[in-house]
Amino acid sequence: NLPFPERQVCEHPNMPLDTILLLDTSGSMAGRGMRELQRACEVFLDGVQETAKQSHLKENIAIVEFGAEARLLQRLTNDYDKCRRAIRSLKPGGRTPMFDGLMEALREIITNGGVVTVAGRPLCPRVILMTDGQPTDEKGETPEARSRVLNAAKAFSPLGWRECGLPHPVPIACVGCGDCDPSLLDEIATVTKGMFVIVQKIEELSSFFKRQVLLIRFAAKFAQDMDQLRSRLALAAFLQELGERVEEAELDGLMQFLLAMLCLQTLAGDDDDDDSSGGDDPVIGGLPHHGARVRRGRDWKWGNQDKGECGTVIRHYKKGIVEVEWDHGGKNHYRYGAEEAADVQVIEDTRVVRRIADVKPGCKVVRGLHWEWENQDGGAGNIGIVYRIEESRVSVRVRWPSGRRGVYRNGKDGKYDLDLANVSVQAGKKEKPVTKLNISASPARQTPSEKVETKGGNRYCWQWKDKDGKWRPYTVEQISSMEEIYQRNPSATCKLERDSYTYHIDFGKMQQQNVDTKAVRQIRRACLNRDDFDLAIALEQSLHIK
Repeated sequence: NLPFPERQVCEHPNMPLDTILLLDTSGSMAGRGMRELQRACEVFLDGVQETAKQSHLKENIAIVEFGAEARLLQRLTNDYDKCRRAIRSLKPGGRTPMFDGLMEALREIITNGGVVTVAGRPLCPRVILMTDGQPTDEKGETPEARSRVLNAAKAFSPLGWRECGLPHPVPIACVGCGDCDPSLLDEIATVTKGMFVIVQKIEELSSFFKRQVLLIRFAAKFAQDMDQLRSRLALAAFLQELGERVEEAELDGLMQFLLAMLCLQTLAGDDDDDDSSGGDDPVIGGLPHHGARVRRGRDWKWGNQDKGECGTVIRHYKKGIVEVEWDHGGKNHYRYGAEEAADVQVIEDTRVVRRIADVKPGCKVVRGLHWEWENQDGGAGNIGIVYRIEESRVSVRVRWPSGRRGVYRNGKDGKYDLDLANVSVQAGKKEKPVTKLNISASPARQTPSEKVETKGGNRYCWQWKDKDGKWRPYTVEQISSMEEIYQRNPSATCKLERDSYTYHIDFGKMQQQNVDTKAVRQIRRACLNRDDFDLAIALEQSLHIK
């Protein structure tokens, strides 16, 4: 694995994005074909230069040709005059050694490439492959030559990038014309999460290259707005404003290509990032469910990547691989069946935070104050598990017991669709649930204020942790008052009387302090269904009666 530098656009605006132009200069490109290819590359470079001026996002360009030989004609640079001279020096000849060309491109990315960060989101290098012919090897056009090209493409893909020393998968945009192999180019685009376009006329190359420029301009413009960045309609509107009318198929390809560059795409066949409206959660090859808690397993060989902590499965991959986010915040991919190995193992564990605003992958949740998604959760009281935090940090992904998944607001526009589930945890193990009792002589039921009620039919229950580690509720009157204060200001403080003592409540720190003894206890805001709320209050009252 070779070192691969990261570049921060937010801190160093002049650091560039890396793009490799991988160009077929075989004999079939002689004459008009070569002139049009050179013209298309000039259009591309003009657009890149304009984007650098408009968006302060430069691009390093490298030029690799494969024809009489496969070679790196120009290393990654943002000296566009050098690139133009390299383009003008292209000469057609020979066959189509596409495999060797891909290897040259891979070598240049590993040796001189980097990852630029736009608004906290990595933007990985890209390869733009243009060809008008069939791949060849020393024996000519053979099945082996085609097979080798596909194997080379896998080195860029989510299946092979780690083994090659890349920091992320690198998508390949393929444009074919003339006597190209469309099924091969489509397969390269599919396996690398890139895109594939056929141009009927060589003159159309310039338009394709121009749209590649505009794609990066779109990414720069909406870098701070993940919803827009992932919106196909927003991309279509952006292109249309600039006079570019794009066919549906190419628009889909451009969006997929952009998401791959932004590292938002997973392996082919996994639509994990397209489940905002809820969907089934198929277990791919026996993989743990999204949200499953894990720790290092029997075949762990990754040093201290986990820092000795637990983690949460946040994505599924084919070939027996999962992506795990560790509790310290680091992420990586691990074998769970691939190579007959298990880097991680599933454990019984629940991650605990104090406030819903601080929710993390692995936390358990229920419908909350602003829930308006009917029975996506399977009904009030069902507990889901957070398996991913969106880049915007104000939305989260949840998997419900039915297997359905969805994206929910967690601070977006001031709305919270979820609340923390009432799950007590000690030493990493789930506490057994309290047995429900029939209390025939329980005191008269008190009615909480409307502030305690959620739209989903649940109730907020403020609780404090006693010296034995048990969560105990305040009185209904206190809960109503605390909830009203908290909704006005989640960082507020107040005082309350209990058992002849006065307590200072700090919602920001989620703690109570005895004014006389100075003893500090944790507090929390649990979301319970009505029966559990009433039972908790009744049990607390029964303790006082005794």
